[in-house]
Amino acid sequence: MTLRLLEQVRDQLKTCNVIRSEREFCEQWLGKSECYMRSLRFNQVDPSTDALMTCASKLGWYADKLNHSSARHHTHWASVFAQLRSHCVTAVEARAQHNWRKGSAQ
Repeated sequence: MTLRLLEQVRDQLKTCNVIRSEREFCEQWLGKSECYMRSLRFNQVDPSTDALMTCASKLGWYADKLNHSSARHHTHWASVFAQLRSHCVTAVEARAQHNWRKGSAQ
């Protein structure tokens, strides 16, 4: 599920010409190696909470900067970035809740 979320973020960043490649996304938006997404797909594992929160933080920072712009398209992308940030944070919270609920059931 969260891999799809990161793919959605990557695709949106490509659409607005913020990044050119998955490699750039992994390195600059997730703080991971160039092959991070490929490794997740190959090993069929979810992204780390660190990667999700790094991405959420950067999306939030840019959303704030874009919100202060007078350009109409910047306002649109600020909204998109803020929504994607919210999805990343929600994914981390859901994983954390799953972990503590699983631990308290034992």
